[in-house]
This record gives sequence, structure tokens and C-alpha cells, in this order.
Amino acid sequence: MRLTRLAATALFIFSFLFTALPLQAQEGGRIVFTDPKSDDEVVSEEDLSPRRHTWGGDIMIGTDGFGVGFFYHYLFNDVVTGFANLSLSEAKDDRQRDYYNPWLGQYSPNKTHYVFRVPLFLGLQYRLFKEQIVDNFRPFVNAGAGPVMLYVSPAEEGGDFLGSLGGGTTHYTYGGFLGAGAQFGWDRSSVIGVNVRYFIIPVPDGISSVVVPDADAPNNERPVPLDNANGFYITLNFGTAF
Repeated sequence: MRLTRLAATALFIFSFLFTALPLQAQEGGRIVFTDPKSDDEVVSEEDLSPRRHTWGGDIMIGTDGFGVGFFYHYLFNDVVTGFANLSLSEAKDDRQRDYYNPWLGQYSPNKTHYVFRVPLFLGLQYRLFKEQIVDNFRPFVNAGAGPVMLYVSPAEEGGDFLGSLGGGTTHYTYGGFLGAGAQFGWDRSSVIGVNVRYFIIPVPDGISSVVVPDADAPNNERPVPLDNANGFYITLNFGTAF
């Protein structure tokens, strides 16, 4: 069900970004591109040229909630780009029970710890159909891998999210992701895009975020190890190129 909602969200984002692209017009046999940052100027040849360096931020919407990220891209050629990506998001156990209270908000009675993943992924991005598709829609596939820090902090009953961060511990693992997406717009000095990614992150032994019923355990509950820190995310990319 959560994947279905995310797929619908991804389709809406693609449709919105594509229809919001600057339009082209014919003037005396010439194609003139309207600059989205000005009502008077047109996009110059320099604005249309690919830039070698790009940096910016990500907004992540996924099966485990929201996240943020930062990226740097280096253009090797017209179709291959290298990147470094650092992000922060929460990893949730599928056995976590979430409820919503109109006065207290969302709460999870069997949650014992927050698990935050902080991956630093290095990878490659490959542009698809460069010669077949108009240049203001640039689809691509990408993949990355690298070290991952997991920060585990206690989720005290009645405590707030920020208050739990001080008593956490760090754990280290590795991981990667596979993704596909597109960048939009004629102006190459700025970056607007969307990227659908699936994180693959194994979890070291000893990390648990929830308890499950067990008649033989103290308080009739026992902690269960977190199977993995995998996650599916729709990532919105915003940046500048130079």
C-alpha cells in the first residue's frame, strides 16, 4: 500500500515538473527559449551548455518517512556523470506499529529506538536517449555505494524526538542504491530533477528498534533485531551548476 502511494506521488511529481518547463516559441524561423528567471531575457547559448560541476540538496520522501541530502556531481562527458551523495533518513522496522492520535499525533507503542542512516555514496549516473529526446527532459539511471553510519538512539515513552538524540550510539556498515530519474529544463546553470532510489543497507548485529509480544520474556515483550536498513525513496533534487 505504501509503495502504491509513493508510485502515485512519483507520477504526480513527474507530470508537474514536465508541464512546468519553460516553453519554446518560433520567431522568424528562430527558436527562442524563455528564461524562467526573467520576463525579458532569453536563455543564452551559455545557459544551454552543460556545466561540469553541480552541487545542491535533496528532499527525500519514502516508505520510512522523510529525509534530506546533499550532492556533488562532476560531468565526465555528455552522458556520464560521477557523484558523491550524503543523506540523512530514518530506517524503520516493518514490525513497528504506528497509530495516530488527534491530540498526541503519531505514536508507536512497540518502538524502542530510532535508527538513522547516514550513507556516503559514490557512484555514476548515465543519461539515457540523449539523441532521441528533447534536451529539456534528460532521463538517467544511476547507482552508488559506500560506507554507512547508523545512529541508534532510545525512543523513550512520552519523550520527544529531539530529546532522544543525545543518548545514541553509532554503528558502521556499508550499502548502496539503484535508481532512475530525470532532470528538467533548458537552463543548465540550475538543476531541477527527481530520482527514484532503492537503498540496500545491511545492519550489523545488535541493533533493534522494536519489541514484539513474547509470553516467556520479561514484560511479555522481547526486542527483535532489525533485518536491514533498506528503503524506497522518491528524491527531489535542487541545485546549481558551474
